Amino acid sequence: MQHRRGRPASVTSVVDDGSCLFCRLVSGSLPGHLVHADEHCVAFLDHAPAARGHTLVVPRRHVTDLWSADPETVAALARTCLVVAQRIRDRLGPDGLTMRQNTGAASGQNVFHLHVHLVPRWHGDGTVGWPWPPPSEHDPDEVLRLLS
Repeated sequence: MQHRRGRPASVTSVVDDGSCLFCRLVSGSLPGHLVHADEHCVAFLDHAPAARGHTLVVPRRHVTDLWSADPETVAALARTCLVVAQRIRDRLGPDGLTMRQNTGAASGQNVFHLHVHLVPRWHGDGTVGWPWPPPSEHDPDEVLRLLS
């Protein structure tokens, strides 16, 4: 599938109230560069890419974030991410790929429609963004007790 700009003919969505940017892209009411579409998800190029080929994968149905998603939506999103990641590898030839999903404003989410970033990476292109400096000391046994 070639990248296309404009309204994708077969893309539909349950739009929350029309204010969601990604719902508008999925429905075709906003133009985008469509990379892939399937029954459950749509993938399109990021409008402010971190790298050549930076692609967003979103469920067609509006879901605010990972904490709001049902298991079926997450499974469909993961399957589509795999298809698109393989396409990025095969057609762009990166050395690696960063797959990133932000949930909540504190993590950097600024469009509140569940989405995954697939960012092709090449040796020497920069750093992987993790919180810095690392968190203050913590007791791993206490954390394990809380998460178990």
